[in-house]
Amino acid sequence: MDKIDTQIMPVPPNMLASLRAGFDAVANKIAIILIPVGLDLLLWLGPHLQIKQLLTSYINLISSSTISTLETGDVVANLKDALAGLASQFNLLSLLRTFPVGVPSLMASRSPLEIPIRLPLFIDLTNPMIIVGIVLLLILIGLVIGSLYYILVAQISLYGKIDFHMCMSDWVWSSIQVFSLALAMILLFIVVSIPSSCLISSIALFGIPLGQFAFFMYFAIVIWIAFPLIFSAHGIFVNHNNALASVQRSMVMTRMTLPTTALFLLSILLISEGLDILWRVPPEKSWLTLIGLGGHAFITSALLAASFIYYRDADQWTQGTLRILKSRQATLV
Repeated sequence: MDKIDTQIMPVPPNMLASLRAGFDAVANKIAIILIPVGLDLLLWLGPHLQIKQLLTSYINLISSSTISTLETGDVVANLKDALAGLASQFNLLSLLRTFPVGVPSLMASRSPLEIPIRLPLFIDLTNPMIIVGIVLLLILIGLVIGSLYYILVAQISLYGKIDFHMCMSDWVWSSIQVFSLALAMILLFIVVSIPSSCLISSIALFGIPLGQFAFFMYFAIVIWIAFPLIFSAHGIFVNHNNALASVQRSMVMTRMTLPTTALFLLSILLISEGLDILWRVPPEKSWLTLIGLGGHAFITSALLAASFIYYRDADQWTQGTLRILKSRQATLV
């Protein structure tokens, strides 16, 4: 009894120490940023795979089949404008930026149409079957490359070095787990979204404001579900857990460290999104954009490294605390 009562509780995770260690780790192994820089260069200077004609046909179909009313007219017009902008800018290669594991990219969301040396090579795909095949292939490649990137960042953040032999031996297994995790999250999203979209559409029939309120509630529910899963992939690379075990540990860890974890994630969001405003300042046609690509790659890699360090410390604290609590409960029985 005395031995158990005198057990020392583990040290809780330190947000600032994790951020500092993450930036130090990437600064010491700066070559790691070549992976996100390479992806951004491909999306910026490489060919643009578009589906402009297909989306234009869909826009025309909406225009011809929609019965316009006073309330729906603005909604349809906004939808057509959004699809028109998407048709002109969307690059299928941006699907290489995958979730929940993937290489961070500044250009994936920016979708540049101009480059410094010439006009980009635009390739408009019209065959739906070919488009579906390319989409699936790009997502698969993005997950595989993202797994490699996560392995490398995890190694430099946790061990301070890169072990290429271990990296290659873990790459296939980690990619399979990441693919399983991504598939599970897609299924979860579908399960949540289908009934929610039907409900939102039904509520929107009573007025646009009610529909907007319903959509806001749906968004809040999605965040509530997604928050415990935010570290679902980290266990695969830190503890070599399978996808299911990694999800379970993420849920337990975020629940037990909720205030600190929420503050840590908020800090990452503010740093990342705040600096992205700076990285987007140079125009697409300027070579100064290279500075933005390098800065974005460094910051996102450092924040990812910090998240691995924070996850390791938080997970160790969580598991240690649970063991102590279980041992104390066992002595009371």
